[in-house]
Amino acid sequence: MRIYNTATRQVEEFVTYVPKLARGYVCGITPYDHVHVGHGRVYVFFDMFRRYLEARGYEVRLVINFTDIDDKIINKAREEFGHDAYKRWKEVPERYIAEFFEMSNKLFIKPAHAYPRVTENVNEMVAWISTLVEKGYAYVAPDGSVYFEVGKVPNYGVLSRQKIEELIAGARVEPEPGKKNPLDFALWKSWTPGEPWWNSQWCPGRPGWHLECVVMSTKYLGAPFDFHGGGADLIFPHHENEIAIAKAYYGLDNFAKYWIHVGYLTVRGEKMSKSLGNVITLREVLSKYSGEALRLAYAMSHYRKPMEFSFELLDQAEEMVKTLYTAYDELSQAVADASDEDKEKLEYGKYIESFYAALEDDFSTPQAAQQLYGLARYIISTVLHRIDKASRQTAIDVLTQYVKMADILGVLERREIPKEVEEVIKAVVEARARLRREKMYQLADYLRERLAGIGVELHDFGQRTYYTYKRR
Repeated sequence: MRIYNTATRQVEEFVTYVPKLARGYVCGITPYDHVHVGHGRVYVFFDMFRRYLEARGYEVRLVINFTDIDDKIINKAREEFGHDAYKRWKEVPERYIAEFFEMSNKLFIKPAHAYPRVTENVNEMVAWISTLVEKGYAYVAPDGSVYFEVGKVPNYGVLSRQKIEELIAGARVEPEPGKKNPLDFALWKSWTPGEPWWNSQWCPGRPGWHLECVVMSTKYLGAPFDFHGGGADLIFPHHENEIAIAKAYYGLDNFAKYWIHVGYLTVRGEKMSKSLGNVITLREVLSKYSGEALRLAYAMSHYRKPMEFSFELLDQAEEMVKTLYTAYDELSQAVADASDEDKEKLEYGKYIESFYAALEDDFSTPQAAQQLYGLARYIISTVLHRIDKASRQTAIDVLTQYVKMADILGVLERREIPKEVEEVIKAVVEARARLRREKMYQLADYLRERLAGIGVELHDFGQRTYYTYKRR
């Protein structure tokens, strides 16, 4: 398997430090507002990546954090609670963290190994800062804030391919009292009246953003670990600064072996942003479309490239999901009609081979999704028509491989039909078959129409009838 590494700008063989154990960290949300489709793209990608690694026999320890204290959270609390913001600020992150999990469930994202929060790890962060000050990589400002001195780290800018001199010349950083250099960044922010604070030997305050992820990732995964990811917008300064901190603390050139970044999501050609008023929330999308349709829509764009989001794309994806379920439902029923031996060769292997080859080559989900959909159409157009010429073992193999492919992309997640519903459908299908044999076609058509009214479609293959059930 080969994956693009932002740190080297190359597609590289994916080899973990410990065989068959993949340790990864993905920067989580700052929970001050609704999660949107841009967030969804990042976490669905890493869920697919994790599923594929597991399919290849890896144990995956994936950690996703929550930055549950931040200027944006404090400002949101002030907007909502006014003078009570100091007492009630925690309600803001709790609300949006709960929404994150709700949307993750609807998107069928598997639970992470851990979800550390900044507020639960402040003591560890204070200890890190103390070590960085002692080593001479950080300094204390007159107000008690502590800054990381970027100029002390060799090759700063290695991830984003930027030179420190150019960064200083083009820096758009608000001046902060006590900073030696415009690029230096806060490890500890001194307390401002009305804000939450924690104790430290320098002053009351709270940790800085770039420090938080280094501390939490290495706490749960050790150092170095295998892959670190997030949106492309985090390459600079966030991930660049994480590398600088870890380099100073551990003496490691890179505390994560592979850096994996997901491209921007655009709406009508423009990057999604509040200022443009084009932010589309996951709640809005998932109130109208299935989580599987959104996953498939994400899969249609290569993870490293910008993705143009539209509701037309989701309409297309929803139709594809319907086809995927039709193939699964009807092949599951057709297995019983297969013969004892293969009387005719089914050409389904090419879809499976191409699916895995696409994922092996820098995780090309557009080609993988195309092959899964191609196999679904082949099942409907060919396998179901020739099921009596295929052995039961072949039919089972087609179904098994098809489900494995779908599981990696996280579709067909609702494939189990409630038993009581399934029993009723089978009974009506059998009654209709009897009516057809007795040439009572009007009554048979009536039963078909009644089933269609509850989302069950019947497809006749000569004397055989298979059904597909519409998931809601």
